[in-house]
Amino acid sequence: MPLLHTKQLNASTYLGLWKVEEPVEELQTALLKLRPGHEIPAFKAESRTKEWLAARVLTYTLLTELTQELVTLERLETGQPFCAGGAFQVSLTHSGPWVAALVSGTHQVGIDIELKGEKVPRLVPRFLNEPELAASAGNPEKMHLYWSAKETLYKVYSQKKLLFKEHLLLKDFEVQQAGSFAGTVQTDNFSQTFAVQYENPPEYVLTFVVAPKN
Repeated sequence: MPLLHTKQLNASTYLGLWKVEEPVEELQTALLKLRPGHEIPAFKAESRTKEWLAARVLTYTLLTELTQELVTLERLETGQPFCAGGAFQVSLTHSGPWVAALVSGTHQVGIDIELKGEKVPRLVPRFLNEPELAASAGNPEKMHLYWSAKETLYKVYSQKKLLFKEHLLLKDFEVQQAGSFAGTVQTDNFSQTFAVQYENPPEYVLTFVVAPKN
């Protein structure tokens, strides 16, 4: 399994990033080795099958660093992934061939990966407010990082009914190869600012949040 890297972020939090090039059959074998008897749903698209399998293989691989129990990954009605039993927090993301996962036994987490391309700059008026548009004007990398950061914050908040322009607010920053910037989830009855960490290699942007549980 060609993991690009796994990273320990603190004593009980691990991040994994994987460029998936294996066929479906190999991914199925890897999953069943980690979780014998695991149910595997049928998807029409092979790409969706690979994403689903790879996300679970990656998550379970990271969980082996935290527990010997065979914790399984499930989904809430909202579509949010969670670990059965509630002892571990998990967040998943994929874009193109890339899959990333973040698992923690002590923190709330969110992660997002986005391939760089022409799509996000075309969509920025839909998800960036005026200060964010001004801060990222003419800078496609910042546009991608802003978009990814809002996806990450959305996952950390883990509830529906968020408007990206109004409820997810990002501070300006100078784009580097890696770093962090502030992002706030702001609603009528909730407000919290998070440190959004990011990586900015040539092919994609990756953002993630690791924050103490409320």
